[in-house]
Amino acid sequence: MSLFVLGRAVIVGALALMGCSALAQDAAMVERGRYLAAIGICESCHTPQDAQGVSLKGMELAGGHRVGGILASNITPDMETGIGAWTDQQISDAIRNGKRANGETVRPPMGVFFYRNMSDPDVAAIIAYLRSVPAVRNRVERIESRSPAPVLAPVLSVSAPDRNDRLAYGKYLGETIAHCYQCHTPRQNGLPDLAKLGAGGNTYTARGGGQVTAPNITQANLAAWTDDQVKAAITRGVRPDGSHLAAVMDFDRYERFSAGDLDALVAYMRSVPAVQ
Repeated sequence: MSLFVLGRAVIVGALALMGCSALAQDAAMVERGRYLAAIGICESCHTPQDAQGVSLKGMELAGGHRVGGILASNITPDMETGIGAWTDQQISDAIRNGKRANGETVRPPMGVFFYRNMSDPDVAAIIAYLRSVPAVRNRVERIESRSPAPVLAPVLSVSAPDRNDRLAYGKYLGETIAHCYQCHTPRQNGLPDLAKLGAGGNTYTARGGGQVTAPNITQANLAAWTDDQVKAAITRGVRPDGSHLAAVMDFDRYERFSAGDLDALVAYMRSVPAVQ
């Protein structure tokens, strides 16, 4: 074999390896995004449901589900009724800055207050995942919201948390990704009152009707619970006495937490000061 042919073969082989590596990185990013969209309950709010609260097959992320008095948007890559024509930056701005591509405001209950702390890599992963799902043509009516959207300083860039710092990463998971503290923190002037982080008190409509109140998830309430009992409440909706929490929390989504991430989340919950 001539040196020319040998060199060409080496170059072709190197390019092939680079291509495989890039594909693997892309696949890993999509899977990270899929995971974040599940535990971040994007799927729950943006997928329409039947009367029993079961997500409609073939309509994943297509919008139309009534949440907090408005209809969640279609976030599939459909070019006309979804976000297919949006740029990555526009999707990022919708998630972290609460601005739609046309300049309109993303309204509550979208958790922009907490999502604004989402890291650049994780926003990119969610965008990659949203680009990968099937496009669904579903035009959603835009209903006027009774809750004013918070005005917050724009976020340009957020670094990724250190996953080896269990408390810091648990805080990131609990506050930013799963935004547990959006529901479990009382509000003042429409924004979470961080001085009472985790104290509960907000009311929500349960599946099937009726009002429920988000409980206190600080150590004032959870100190007597074991870590396994806290995990069972998060992922299965079961209290230490065996009774079931109201089906407002998305247990079927939170059960997808990895073991390590769930450990970090519970460790952080233990560190939140008790609020009576």
